[in-house]
Amino acid sequence: MASGLVVGVATLRSHPDVLGVLAAVASLVSSLAVACWPIAGRTGEEWLPVLVRWGADGVIGRWRLSPAPANGHCPGADGATSCHPAPGTARVRAPLRDGAFAGLTVLEVRADAKTDGVGVVHDARTGSMTAVLPLEGHSFALRGGDEKERMVASWSGVLAALAREGSSVHRIQWVAVALPDDGRAVRAYLRERATLPADSPPSRSYRALLGEAGADTSHHAVMLAVQVRSQRAHRRGEATAGVLVRELANLERLLADADVSCPGPLGVGALAARLRTFTQCAPPTPAQEPREQGRTCPPCLIGTPWPMATRVEWSRVRADATWHATYWIAEWPRVDIGPDFLAPLWLGSPRRSVSVVMEPVAPSRAVRAVEQARTADIADSELRRRGGFLATARRAREAELVVRRERELADGHGSYRFSGYVTVTAPSASQLEEWCENTEHAAGQARLELRRLYGDQERALLCTMPLCRGLS
Repeated sequence: MASGLVVGVATLRSHPDVLGVLAAVASLVSSLAVACWPIAGRTGEEWLPVLVRWGADGVIGRWRLSPAPANGHCPGADGATSCHPAPGTARVRAPLRDGAFAGLTVLEVRADAKTDGVGVVHDARTGSMTAVLPLEGHSFALRGGDEKERMVASWSGVLAALAREGSSVHRIQWVAVALPDDGRAVRAYLRERATLPADSPPSRSYRALLGEAGADTSHHAVMLAVQVRSQRAHRRGEATAGVLVRELANLERLLADADVSCPGPLGVGALAARLRTFTQCAPPTPAQEPREQGRTCPPCLIGTPWPMATRVEWSRVRADATWHATYWIAEWPRVDIGPDFLAPLWLGSPRRSVSVVMEPVAPSRAVRAVEQARTADIADSELRRRGGFLATARRAREAELVVRRERELADGHGSYRFSGYVTVTAPSASQLEEWCENTEHAAGQARLELRRLYGDQERALLCTMPLCRGLS
């Protein structure tokens, strides 16, 4: 707006006639449109960095190739191709040379020689280390409303413990992936655990249901990523890897108290296999570390978890032979919802990944922010009253949320800065668009507003991988 005013005044001074007035008005109108007129959820000034970055990527090239084949493998310490890595050592897998995957390497961290290695993703750009915990629930969808509320309260206790003053945890992220499944595992589970005879009416009804579902069933995987940064660890005079291992052990205890099963952090091979599932469309096999003749292969012999090539387009990205489109959850439900309100996103045949990345806010900082928000609301309400402006229901609800947030902080709950993302994955571009329409419809049922991240699909894809990305 300031630029439009400057151009308008300069135009009137240089051409004080009718054409000058028209040019000045056009300058003001165009600057107003750029600043305030939203296009696909963003104004013109918000689109400007995206367009500049898109143009810069076009100059560099939107095809990115992996250097892994040319790097080869490194042998063990004894020259063999199968060996135990020495305690405390780390082997690296090469990511793509440039783009969003650049700077990401997978390391193995060990607290001592007796403990198993933990797979860690090291981000050279931010100096952070991220480990992943696989989670297993206990029939959450089949429980009653009170039991669901109790489990959600237990999870809030886990979050409050991580948001303590001076916490070493930089970010945490939960990722839920719905993968296509042919139903074999469900039928095998029925054969193993069924207590009624096969010819009983309930058993026949359930088998008929499985037959009708066919290939439309889904296999779900839930992961919790934990990230620490080297700056926080170095301020305490500690190693980043040691801080991460300690926080993982603490988080495992908290999850056990919250009735969430966690078999422990993923090893380097299991982590690489899990990361590959996010860029491949084929259903994953059980993630286990490769073994050869009863001995664990060193991490350098495990396949790269990153795609071999990516191709970036305006509204989607192709990783190897798989197409992806990522959405940002721009609006969360404004009405009262149940604990399982996200269920529509996990039902049906389309493959989706839902991610929420959270950054804990220190209690002292959160209290100051709430007090400032309450003071601003009171001052704004007084100005509106003096000016005779109407108090809308939306502003009243926002003021109520600030008061509720202050009450929750007083009760000991943690405060987080968070953002959510949804990625749709398909084997072809045409099927991707069809599944995107289904996903937008499912998000509407969950009372979510999705916005497709045009021009930033490659970086957005990493927001639904367990890398704790997605916040500035």
